[in-house]
Amino acid sequence: MNNLTPWQQLTKSQITVQTALNLLINSDKSVNLELLDSGLTKRFVGQFKDKNNIPNVIPLLLWQGYYYLGTPRKITLEQQQYLKLCLNTQIKIFRIDVQSYLTWYHQQNIQKKFSDQGLINPLTGEIDPENISETTQIFLSQAEGQIERIKTILASALRNRASDIHLEPTSLGLRVRFRIDGILRHITTIEPQFSRKVIVALKAMCDMDIAQSRIPQDGRIGEKYMSGKETANLDLRVNTLPCVSGLKGEMSEKAVLRLLRQNNTFQTIADLGFSEKSRHIYEHWLSQPQGLIIFTGPTGSGKTSTLYTSLQAISNESINVITVENPVEYLLPGITQTQVNEAAGMTFAAGLKAILRQDPDIVMLGEIRDHETAETAIRAALTGHLVLTTLHTNDAIGAIPRLKDLDLDTGLISDALLGVVAQRLVRKNCPHCSEIYHPKPEDLEVLGLSLEIANITEWKKGKGCKRCFDSGYLGREAIVELLNVDDIVIQIIREESSNQINQLKSYLHNIEYDSFRVSAIEKVTTGITTIEEIKRVLPHSVLRKHTFAPYKYQGLQVVNT
Repeated sequence: MNNLTPWQQLTKSQITVQTALNLLINSDKSVNLELLDSGLTKRFVGQFKDKNNIPNVIPLLLWQGYYYLGTPRKITLEQQQYLKLCLNTQIKIFRIDVQSYLTWYHQQNIQKKFSDQGLINPLTGEIDPENISETTQIFLSQAEGQIERIKTILASALRNRASDIHLEPTSLGLRVRFRIDGILRHITTIEPQFSRKVIVALKAMCDMDIAQSRIPQDGRIGEKYMSGKETANLDLRVNTLPCVSGLKGEMSEKAVLRLLRQNNTFQTIADLGFSEKSRHIYEHWLSQPQGLIIFTGPTGSGKTSTLYTSLQAISNESINVITVENPVEYLLPGITQTQVNEAAGMTFAAGLKAILRQDPDIVMLGEIRDHETAETAIRAALTGHLVLTTLHTNDAIGAIPRLKDLDLDTGLISDALLGVVAQRLVRKNCPHCSEIYHPKPEDLEVLGLSLEIANITEWKKGKGCKRCFDSGYLGREAIVELLNVDDIVIQIIREESSNQINQLKSYLHNIEYDSFRVSAIEKVTTGITTIEEIKRVLPHSVLRKHTFAPYKYQGLQVVNT
């Protein structure tokens, strides 16, 4: 088997120019890029002082004073003269397809640093949709060493809006997956011979103990591996986990990288996904001088983005805003942010007590985990502070029994609590490929809607395109459930009956509060998302249409209006 490139074979007189061209350019004008000579390419590019001014050509061959160049478009006479002047040779032009040129161009110009800049199309000047798997495989094949492989994976993840990278050892090699818009997508598999080496290199980059592979480890990518202004607003958290892989069940390690962009992507509260009604209620809470606002939802439901956007909305020079977080995920201007360090005794409870001596107006507490933290947060809300915090519950109503489980006085809860925001993130229909969708009877049944009120002319569904990775979805938005603590909710909280939660549900459903179901109906009937996406993120129980008798409480009757 001949390992020489066509150009090398030509220079050794083993083949003719025409044979070399036939090897490089297929009948459909596509170029066999893997057969191009890297030395010739480097020599060609090096002859231009400004790489950005190179015309849209690929160097195919250099033979007897002529550069043989491939191009997908017509080269003007002026460009031909420029090429001859820079290359100091004559040129011969051959037509090639656009995709071959674009792939070659990106091979030469890809940023293998931590940059979130997309792939620029040199023919149009616009950012092109990227075939993640294809480009990642191409650039991985060119990477020299394990750190370069890792940087290549990171660059690809950043360009394609990934929030997490999963590196999983398998019998076929190291499987690489990106989480994009909340969904894991398989990208590529690195060859088995590099699988362990990549994990070890990653651990070295994070200052982990590379000799220890039997316990989980946490780390972050150090500043010494970041270069360029694009990396200033990025933090990379890494976790490794021992696991069994391969056909023989060998011990190995899986790594997950979380990409924390230090700039919040939301600009205003209106961008978060609140309905107009719930947004007005929520903004009213934020305008209060004191009280407790709780955010609930599982990991990855967007609580942090909502919290940070809210703090940015209400922060100004006359207000002292302090946070206690674990970790600090975004850096907010004008806000004092502290980070939990449990090994040093800096817990949420200790941090909260400390910042209350810093004369704060607004406090953001990353999470309530125990009685001490919860009681301190509630007492802070009762003594002139606006406190924002999070809990892990399934819905907004669930925050009430969760606080009681922490052995808190119900009177304190009802006096301090302004409201609860529960949220999930749903993928939005891709604006580039979404089309009008006519709902089926089973679609209407999921949300308990009749045909007359379903607004079926506005339902949409994406058919899939390059911009959304053929998923039909692009970007995410919060779907929100809002529990407003009014006078009757306060009375129900104080009533320590065994039927308290049913009483609360009865009252809230009869006043048609902003439940997950109400929010889901709005998202679907306005074409923002689909029934399939709603069913993916919300359990069936919250989508059922509940019927309750009009609720009476201490002589007050609440009925639908």
